[in-house]
Amino acid sequence: MLYELRHYDTRSSRGLTLVSSRFADHILRIWGRIGIEPVGFWSVILGSPSPRLTYLLAWKDLAQRQALWDSFEADPEWQQVRRETNAAWGGSPIHTIGSTILQPTDYSRTPRHDNQPHRLAGGVFELRTYRFDHMAKLAQAVDWFGAQAAPAFETHGLFAMGFWTTYIGVAPRLTYMLVFENLAHRERAWASFYTNPGWPARQDGLYPNGQPLIAGIDSVVMKGTEFSGWR
Repeated sequence: MLYELRHYDTRSSRGLTLVSSRFADHILRIWGRIGIEPVGFWSVILGSPSPRLTYLLAWKDLAQRQALWDSFEADPEWQQVRRETNAAWGGSPIHTIGSTILQPTDYSRTPRHDNQPHRLAGGVFELRTYRFDHMAKLAQAVDWFGAQAAPAFETHGLFAMGFWTTYIGVAPRLTYMLVFENLAHRERAWASFYTNPGWPARQDGLYPNGQPLIAGIDSVVMKGTEFSGWR
C-alpha cells in the first residue's frame, strides 16, 4: 500500500473555508463514485504561515493512483464544481499545492478512513517530517525509529498513526503523524518522552560517530475537519 500526502496552502482563511466546503459538499461524493479513499483531512493550527488544508489518501499502488486520479481530473462534475467555485472566488483560492507519495515503514500502522481509535476522535494531530542529506542516513534513522522511538512513543502516550518514507517527491524524508487527545495531552506526552532517564542513551543512536543523522525537522499541529475520516 502507498499513501499520498497533499497540502493546499490557500490565499486566506476565507479561501481555506471555500476549499474545505468544496471537499465536503462535492469532492468526497465524486471520489466515492470513482473509488478514491481519503484517510483524513486536517487544517493546520500551529506551524504553517498560510491557511493550509492537509489530507492523506490511501492507494493500492501507483497504477491505481494514476488511473483513479486521471478519472477524477476528467470527471465532468468535478470540472464544473471547480469552474463555479473558482469563479465565486475570482480565481483559484489555492496558491500552492504540495504532493508526496509515501510508503509505510515495516513498523507502521495502516490507517484507513474508518479505523481511528475511538478514544482519539476529536483530538489533535502532529505531522513531523525529518530531512536527511542522503539515503544511507535515512535508512539508519528508519531503523532507529523502529527499534527505539516507536516503542517509546507507546510507553509515553504518543500514538503514531503511521511512519512513512518518501516514495515519490522530495527525498530523502521520514514522515510520521502522531495523534493526541488534545493539546494538553500532547504537551504531557512529549514532556514524559524527553525527560525519561532512558532518552539520552536512546538518542545516541541518532549521532553515530558523533555526527547527526537528521539534517532538519519540520512539525505542524493540526485539527481534523468535520468531514475527515481520522479527526
